[in-house]
Amino acid sequence: MVILSLETASYAEASAALIKDGEVLREKVYPMGRDLSSQLVPELAEMTKEHIPDLIVVDRGPGSFTGIRTGLAAAQGLALGWGAKLAGVSFFDYYPRAEKDGDELLLLNARAGGGFYYEYRQAGKYEAGYAIKEELSSKFPNCLRYYGECDETTFPEAQFVPLKIEFGAKILAALALKKLEKGEAAPPEAIYLHLRAALPRKTL
Repeated sequence: MVILSLETASYAEASAALIKDGEVLREKVYPMGRDLSSQLVPELAEMTKEHIPDLIVVDRGPGSFTGIRTGLAAAQGLALGWGAKLAGVSFFDYYPRAEKDGDELLLLNARAGGGFYYEYRQAGKYEAGYAIKEELSSKFPNCLRYYGECDETTFPEAQFVPLKIEFGAKILAALALKKLEKGEAAPPEAIYLHLRAALPRKTL
């Protein structure tokens, strides 16, 4: 199987990888910025000259609004043109879950306004959004376990598991394959968590 994987939601840098039967054939890293949209598709065309992908994997966020749109647009267009299968993976999918139905909170540094993207799981229900650190303890008073890119002072009474994200196109592809093999959903739909709806304009 040939996989083209696009990770464009990161604030630091974007990446693309062409993988055939587990072997990375080509890999490219791009600086995030306004030029990404003009660079990405020509680079992907060059990368895939000799190998047309069977599966295209794209990062659906949360993260850079522009990056998410750029990656999804490129992935959807290429999948349509090539007749390739398309799968979407989220940063939230990257982290393991210790308790299926426990009160668990995942926090990812949003790198804007001192806040976090969060995913909260309780009794099989899921909630995702954006919140500043000072709001978290009142927003999730029953949180028993939290983890991610935060610190142990966020919820003094809860268990804290520090995790650092190591994400990129290669990891994205492996994660998508695991989800597909398990029959889990991998929708190529964006997770847009708008900071402007949660923060005063002057903080952005």
